[in-house]
Amino acid sequence: MHGSSAQTLQRRPFRLDARDRLSVRGEWFAGKPLSTQFLNAYTLLIPEGERFIIRTCRRYLDHADAGLREDLSRLFFQEGGHSREHRRVLAHMRKEGLGLDLFRHLVERISYRLLEKLSPSKLRLATAAAIEHHNAAIADFFLRQDLLREIRSVEIRRLFLWHFAEEIEHKEVVFKLLQRVSDSRLLRAAGLFASWATFLFYLAVGAMLLGLKTRAIFAGAFWRELVLHCGVRDGLLVVLVKESLRYLRADFHPRVETSRDLLGSALAELERLGVMGPRPRLISKMPVAFQKKMLPILNRVRSLRPVAPYFEAAIGEYDGAWVQNEGVRKLNFCTYSYLGLLRHPHIQEAARQAIERYGTGTHGVRLLGGNLELHDELEARIATFFNREAAITFSSGFMTNLAVISSLVGRGDHVLSDRLNHASIVDGCRLSGAEVVRFKHNDMLDLANRLGRLPEDARKLIVVDAVYSMDGNIAPIQELISLRDRHPNTLLMVDEAHSLGVLGPKGRGVEEHFDCVGQIDVLMGCLSKAVPAQGGYIAGTRDMITYLRFNARGFVYSAALSPAVAAAALAAFELIGREGAARRSRLMSNVRYFIQRLRNANFDIGNSASAIVPILLGSEALAFDLARRCNLEGLYATPVTHPVVPKGAERLRMNVTCDHRWKDLDFAIKVLQRSRTAEIARAA
Repeated sequence: MHGSSAQTLQRRPFRLDARDRLSVRGEWFAGKPLSTQFLNAYTLLIPEGERFIIRTCRRYLDHADAGLREDLSRLFFQEGGHSREHRRVLAHMRKEGLGLDLFRHLVERISYRLLEKLSPSKLRLATAAAIEHHNAAIADFFLRQDLLREIRSVEIRRLFLWHFAEEIEHKEVVFKLLQRVSDSRLLRAAGLFASWATFLFYLAVGAMLLGLKTRAIFAGAFWRELVLHCGVRDGLLVVLVKESLRYLRADFHPRVETSRDLLGSALAELERLGVMGPRPRLISKMPVAFQKKMLPILNRVRSLRPVAPYFEAAIGEYDGAWVQNEGVRKLNFCTYSYLGLLRHPHIQEAARQAIERYGTGTHGVRLLGGNLELHDELEARIATFFNREAAITFSSGFMTNLAVISSLVGRGDHVLSDRLNHASIVDGCRLSGAEVVRFKHNDMLDLANRLGRLPEDARKLIVVDAVYSMDGNIAPIQELISLRDRHPNTLLMVDEAHSLGVLGPKGRGVEEHFDCVGQIDVLMGCLSKAVPAQGGYIAGTRDMITYLRFNARGFVYSAALSPAVAAAALAAFELIGREGAARRSRLMSNVRYFIQRLRNANFDIGNSASAIVPILLGSEALAFDLARRCNLEGLYATPVTHPVVPKGAERLRMNVTCDHRWKDLDFAIKVLQRSRTAEIARAA
């Protein structure tokens, strides 16, 4: 029973061409004004309708076996894609005055805020199955019209080829789930009635309203097409009635095989047009020697994609602590927006004004025409914020560590690096050419011993993370400062990527946390975490910053930060200066609550003392399985495995923000507990 759909459903990364205007004005389905408006009405309903299907099916995942759960996961991916791309067309419809906002909002209020809440969950599932059956019938009907070749817009044709082909692909899946929950024909009939009374009725009304809005309704061709759809043997209304009667038969079960030839033709045409849009033909393959180098990674990626699709899943939109991911609303724990500043209106307005003043980019590198007043303002603000003489910004946090470490030390010098330092620090140390001395994580005795073996007159650079990104624990800064002071010709560099906004009473980072402001020689940080922009920075003495400005290759030869990014970062520092204490207080209240709840539930979270809370699992398979279950239940979490962490230290990484509420954290705990229980039962 499982086989056909398992071989069929695919995760196609479909995207409409962003360069196309996607205009839906006029009769874009040649000679078919009613079909044009019917498919426009279809676009009005799809974004929220597909989310209803996903929400409804997720409730009954426990009734599905492993094969059906995999099919449902792929269905969620497909439905989420349909919702996302039709929403893009809907945005163009609204610009052209065809959004029917009042009608849509009325439909959504009646269907999802009233009927969905009042209906029993089994009836909602039966309705979803019936809607999927009607969707497949509509898809079959339109694809048989010469694979939609009469649609004048290439992008609109691609959209409906892709959508309708996938509707046929997964027409078995929701019905299978319904059968697992209940095989009642009465329930099936009730769901069918609900589909007619909502989905199909809304489609009809929407098509007529759009016909009126575009004046197509006054054309004779509109009414001739309506008569054909209603009265002819193979008209759409007749097809839907026949399919509804067939759906009620005791021996009914939908089969993809009945539309296999049509499906194959549609997918072949979609491939010809390009799933991701028209693209040039590849003219060569990678040389064999390079293929051999890439093969181990490619094989691992291919093996992980079926069990860990969330690595490449795209976020559709943000809503505070929640995101839309694959068309599903999920509670987000994969975020660095610790202070909740992402999408803050003050920051967005600053970015908008910068674009209006400067445009979207700069003329080049900072030293050759790319320097803006905005860049100087940002760097002055960073220096003041951290009580330093000067600061410098780079295009990314990774580039900052790469460029700065390799500028400060070189051949004959020594760089001492904590074993759990971020990859950008590790690569910066390697690139520098200095002798790299790695010391045990946060072990000051080991660091002292290694420092003691190095020549006093040699240049030495100690580099650590303030907060370690995989464990959430904090570096012992005061002890590091003391060690630095006892050894001549030694500098201390600290990466504040995950401590800005999190540590210190006012969220000003690790120096404020340890009451040692101004004591770190090379203070590095990111503009892409608590600060919701992009880039990295160094704050320090004026001489050091001037040296880096003219010597750090990652600054000298990299394009300047875009105006929007620089303005957003500047506005964020201003906000942290004003609101950092209050936002940080809410954040740490959430962190303490979440950590205590996790410990009470017997989860191993190590020694986390920050907004990064690892759930240590010790098994790659368990980490992937737990993450999969969490994502299916609406918890956006990802696993961390080798080589990011050592084998045996696999985990989920949960990042807490000030946007989370305690009821959100309670929801997360319940999902984690249910997922753990289910995995233990499965393993037994």
